[in-house]
Amino acid sequence: MQQFINKYTLSKTLRFELKPIGKTLENIQTKGLLQQDAIRAKSYQEVKKLIDRYHQYFIELALDGLKLNNLQDFQEQYLASPEEKKKEDFKKKFEKNQDDLRKEIVAAFKTGDANEIFKVLDKKELITELMVAWLTKQEDKDRIEEFKTFTTYFIGFHENRKNMYTDKAQSTAIAYRLVHENLPKFLDNIKVFEKLKAVPELHEKCSVLYKEIEEYLNIRSIDEAFELDYYNSVLTQKQIEVYNLIIGGRVAKENEKKIQGLNEYINLYNQPKDKKNKIPKLKPLYKMILSDRESVSFLAEKFENSQEVLKAIQEYYHANIKSYQSSEKDGAENVLERLQELLANLSSNNLSQIYIRNGKTITDISQALFGDFSLIKDALKYSFTNTLEIGRNGLSKKQEEVIEKYLKQDYFSITEIEVALWNYRTENDLLKDLEEEQHLIANYFNSYFKTTVNDKEYDLVANVTAKYSCIKGLLEQDYPEDKKLNQETKEIDDIKAFLDALMLVLHFVKPLMLPHDSTLEKDQSFYNTIAPYYEELQYLISLYNKVRNFASQKAYSVEKYKLNFENSTLLAGWDVNKEPDNTSVLFRKENDYFLGVMDKKHNGIFKKTPKSKTQDTYSKVNYKLLPGASKMLPKVFFSRSNIAFYNPSEEIITIRNHSTHTKGGTPQTGFEKKDFNLSDCRKMIDFFKDSIAKHPDWKQFGFNFSDTDSYDSIDGFYREVEAQGYTISYTEIDETYIHQLVDEGKLYLFQIYNKDFSEFSKGKPNMHTLYWKALFDSENLRDVVYKLNGQAEIFYRKSSIKKDKIIVHKANEKVANKNPLNTKKESLFTYDLVKDKRFTVDKFQFHVPITLNFKASGYDYINQEVLSFLRQNPDVNIIGLDRGERHLIYLSLINQKGEILQQFSLNDIINEYKGITHKTAYKTLLEKKEKERADARENWGTIESIKELKEGYISQVVHKIAKMMVEYNAIVVMEDLNMGFKRGRFAVEKQVYQKLEKMLIDKLNYLVFKDKAPNEAGGLYNALQLANKFESFQKMGKQSGFLFYVPAWNTSKIDPTTGFVNLFYTKYESIEKAQKFFEKFDSIHFNTKEQYFEFAFDYDNFTERATGTQTQWTVCTQGERILTFRNPSANNQWDNKEIKLTEQFEDLLGKHNISYGSGTCIKAQVATQSGKDFLKGMMDLFKLTLQMRNSITNSEVDYLISPVRNAQGSFYDSRNADATLPKDADANGAYHIAKKGLMWLHQIHEFEGNDWRKLDLDKTNKGWLNFVQPKNKTNE
Repeated sequence: MQQFINKYTLSKTLRFELKPIGKTLENIQTKGLLQQDAIRAKSYQEVKKLIDRYHQYFIELALDGLKLNNLQDFQEQYLASPEEKKKEDFKKKFEKNQDDLRKEIVAAFKTGDANEIFKVLDKKELITELMVAWLTKQEDKDRIEEFKTFTTYFIGFHENRKNMYTDKAQSTAIAYRLVHENLPKFLDNIKVFEKLKAVPELHEKCSVLYKEIEEYLNIRSIDEAFELDYYNSVLTQKQIEVYNLIIGGRVAKENEKKIQGLNEYINLYNQPKDKKNKIPKLKPLYKMILSDRESVSFLAEKFENSQEVLKAIQEYYHANIKSYQSSEKDGAENVLERLQELLANLSSNNLSQIYIRNGKTITDISQALFGDFSLIKDALKYSFTNTLEIGRNGLSKKQEEVIEKYLKQDYFSITEIEVALWNYRTENDLLKDLEEEQHLIANYFNSYFKTTVNDKEYDLVANVTAKYSCIKGLLEQDYPEDKKLNQETKEIDDIKAFLDALMLVLHFVKPLMLPHDSTLEKDQSFYNTIAPYYEELQYLISLYNKVRNFASQKAYSVEKYKLNFENSTLLAGWDVNKEPDNTSVLFRKENDYFLGVMDKKHNGIFKKTPKSKTQDTYSKVNYKLLPGASKMLPKVFFSRSNIAFYNPSEEIITIRNHSTHTKGGTPQTGFEKKDFNLSDCRKMIDFFKDSIAKHPDWKQFGFNFSDTDSYDSIDGFYREVEAQGYTISYTEIDETYIHQLVDEGKLYLFQIYNKDFSEFSKGKPNMHTLYWKALFDSENLRDVVYKLNGQAEIFYRKSSIKKDKIIVHKANEKVANKNPLNTKKESLFTYDLVKDKRFTVDKFQFHVPITLNFKASGYDYINQEVLSFLRQNPDVNIIGLDRGERHLIYLSLINQKGEILQQFSLNDIINEYKGITHKTAYKTLLEKKEKERADARENWGTIESIKELKEGYISQVVHKIAKMMVEYNAIVVMEDLNMGFKRGRFAVEKQVYQKLEKMLIDKLNYLVFKDKAPNEAGGLYNALQLANKFESFQKMGKQSGFLFYVPAWNTSKIDPTTGFVNLFYTKYESIEKAQKFFEKFDSIHFNTKEQYFEFAFDYDNFTERATGTQTQWTVCTQGERILTFRNPSANNQWDNKEIKLTEQFEDLLGKHNISYGSGTCIKAQVATQSGKDFLKGMMDLFKLTLQMRNSITNSEVDYLISPVRNAQGSFYDSRNADATLPKDADANGAYHIAKKGLMWLHQIHEFEGNDWRKLDLDKTNKGWLNFVQPKNKTNE
């Protein structure tokens, strides 16, 4: 792997503490520097609001008068027939239309007057020019003035706001709001208005309304507001408000009379009408992005005190839930009661146009109604399959795909589900009593609108009311200032119970709600009525999260603010020439490092320094950099002030004017670009070389350039300039002089510190320390690998744990060790241990960016080079990683013969230090911490951070893997989490496994081993780069350098000796289906010699999933299995018991008088049985026979056993496996993930040619089974 060194550059930010030296802190406090920046940090929050107001102004300016060209096409597609919408290309066309409309809207930001603003909307000119001119209030102007020279504060905020202007389908974008949310509402309203127009008594009200609001309108009649072209007039917030006024009217307010909107007229018209003659209400449009925040005015960005929390809960419940006041009704409504009423009458609506979200909702309803999670899905599959024309050989592969696609659709209508259940009633005994028109699904939303509390059932509204009564008194009084709500367990529990009760309603209703841009045929009457109530309920999510965060906040705060020392360009760069501007310098003194910040009024103190007279000195760092050679050289050598000095010839000026020295450069203004000319390129290089030699600063770099004739492009020369245009030297300054500057308040001096700089430091320094020291190391400076960058920052974090809340473990008192594997159960310290000590004192923090591999010029995408390397290297091994059910991570190392070299769990991490082995039980520690967090979440207690423990664990795992990759010349193969394949319960959740992936990539981006010599491969100056630079998981694909990501399908529950996998569907559904199932076997008989039953079959008779692989197998009832079941005698809790398969089959067959002892085939006897008990018993036992993984909860019992005899005549059983086979179920998963990597290695070796883009690694199930199932084996 040594060829994978110095491949590409990386940036990294190093983080240190700053310790004030001498009178530094006193001087900072005396001059009020901390206070200045604290005030600025607070003002920053206010200025963000002003900037948002300007964004609102800009959006109005840009979109006012915009005409969208693709509205007609969108309307035709949105209103297309259901048959049209089912066509394969419909979704693609519709999304293309949405894309086109979004692009039209975004183009408006870059057109005309708007473009001039848009170009600087994320630049300093927004603050320094545009807003100063736009604001009218002096206090607002003053706020902006504070940031005229501190505009970099808003870089992150500007990046965030950029998302509003994207043409991508993002919910935070303006274009998304207008195209995906408001336009569908507008089109739905056009359809509703057509119905309204057909009712003369309603239509005539439009004239009355028009006269009342004519002053706001730019149309001649209300009818025009419901024509497609009018949508162009509602793209801005002002016009959205007018449109919503037409629909909803307004209630009477001070100085404003009541206006009846169309919905109020519709409501009055509908009251005496029956359901089928009612007209749906119209939908108001959503407010424009940023304007929509007014709807949650009760919600602070973050709750600062107890009273704010209680006030927000009270305001939300009364204004948004209990007494919701819509603009179209005089009286207030209870949102919860209205929702309950709508759900109670659900069956009276058009159920073919009311939908339920696919997924967990459907399985939950299925379980609630039938005690079977999959019954509804099975019914849908059965019903849909019966609509297909099935040939003699059963379903075709294409039909299987069509069924799978159907079952994965996002929504099913209630009618569709109810019809499917009716069709399925003859196939499943649970539905035998089903009656037609019973509306089981619709009635579910009435019958199950309830919860159980203390064994009593309450409807969800009564539950909310009861929970509110417990906190009513608390909400209606001022909270005592001497109390902290988050420390009052009973009060917090009551608040949580109330908000949880509201959340139950939200979750119950949510599955019925459709996305705004859904093209499904909707029951407008139902959805238009329920939508506003559901929207009010949705505000609960933000409130809930913020109240929970307040209640569970830690005793300390990590909040910090940036320090500027009165200088907006502080630490912007380190160049000696820029020191007075950036007021920052670095020092080294023996093995310690220091940051000096010059007082703004004394920024020239290091222009001339007294010559050192003693040995006791600080070494001042003199940093020189020639940055961005491609821009800097022409800028300096051709500038008006310098051109006479550098004296370019007429030929050189002509070359530059036409840019003939570059392949893709830009010519000078007024000149055309001419073709690249190598001779011109080299002439320009010679001119640059001569000019550099004249430059007073740059000639000091001591450049050693290549011969001019060796360059094929100007870029190669620029790279050489940049690689050599960096130096660090030192000036010795007497310590007394530096300390004098500090005492006089002219210099603020800090030690750059972490634990490695402590006199008590033990062990090897961390990587941040190694990188930092390397920056100033002479070996690094001879051939630069690590480069110091500008744009460093200083932050200040105040202590947040008050003195009376500090928890101290006194010196010389024993402390229990948390690690259960530590042989030393207690420790004794001679000093006090302070919990969260770093938050008990004020801290200065230093963030400084550096470049790693400064001179590297390669690409950060190394996949093709890795593939070539692997093809030429037959000795590469494979590490398979799997997240198991019993193990956090399991590792299996195999060679290219598929032989296991190592296999072990990573539950415990073993390290050696000074000859002593230390073992840490991370799985035990994490489980304990997770339980504590789960309990805290349940009660909203303070959730102790598990992040550090997890990251510590993953860091150890990553180090272990990286070391093994190099030691064993191995690739790493992991589960592809993007495949969406779920394999059950894991000891480590997806997010942690993904974090492992990310941290492993980060580690392999720049792999340094501390125990290697600096210039060895993998040492500090020769880091290995074994993965691509990380962008995102979605873009990662199936490879990142030496890391490969395989589908996890059938890697865990698979026989490692035969490759057998269970592809059966063994759920008992009905007598007829069970009979047909057993008819399909080739034979079922008792093996008198081996004393077990054998089921011989061909998978092709059962499923197409095995087509093209080995299909003929014999499954045997050898051995035991563990049955997991609900135990009625143990309060229906999950329980386990061991089952001896053959004895159970014998017992069942004997009870039903089926003779099997002679060994003859009993298939016909089994398949002709008509008793449910027998057939269900046979299905259940056969399912157990196929069950490879067998575990007993909360025990060490966890093994894998195969029902298929292998070529050696034995059955794989992990309990008896030697070192050549996986030793448990999780080991089996890691082994087969490694084998999938081996399969891909074979394909890499067999690939011909060098265009690796054409390599298509086999990800199919068929390819995998053919690879893993040995040929010519015996399994009979």
